[in-house]
Amino acid sequence: MRILLISTKLLGSLATACQNSDLSSTPQTGDTPITENTISTPAPSSAQAPQSTSSGGKPVAASPNNAASSQRACSIGAYVIDKDPQGLNVRSGPGNNYNVVDKLPTTTAGVIVDLTAFQGDWVQLTKAESAERMEFQGTGWVYARLLGTSTRGYGTEGVSVYSSPSAESSALGRIPPSTSVTLLGCDRSWALVEYQGLKGWLEPESQCGNPFTTCS
Repeated sequence: MRILLISTKLLGSLATACQNSDLSSTPQTGDTPITENTISTPAPSSAQAPQSTSSGGKPVAASPNNAASSQRACSIGAYVIDKDPQGLNVRSGPGNNYNVVDKLPTTTAGVIVDLTAFQGDWVQLTKAESAERMEFQGTGWVYARLLGTSTRGYGTEGVSVYSSPSAESSALGRIPPSTSVTLLGCDRSWALVEYQGLKGWLEPESQCGNPFTTCS
């Protein structure tokens, strides 16, 4: 009887030891509790530069292409090609973080603007007028790609676009005559334009800032 009691106590002690061993064991990798620290958070992606109609990775004529670029003085005419029915914003500075000071009509045909400076993707205007009235007078900035100009070259195979605002620079290609092109910027009397993926500088004699008539 005494031997039986000793055996029983011994078996009980072994069982308790096994239970304690299970409780103190390190959990396997797959059993790790999910907590706030174990959930992997994707790294934030880098901030992307604003789109611009001068982006796209295609070869382009030399020009500043961001809002931090130095300002260039110019003197050219262009016209509104924006189709937003709410109008084209005129801002107090060269960027969409500046206040809107006015709007140019986009449903009125032939709004012509006088441009006096270029910075990044923006151009400065001092006047805008339609056939009906003066639409804006003062100093403001508009996104360049919402303006256009036309080519001259009447009766020829077209006009050349250059790699920089100089006739001594290399010609990148030709644009047909009497063709509307998108404005990208300006420098002095030269216009930086885009037509079907071709980007380059138009010399003064090749521009016509009126959408309705030729500039002969």
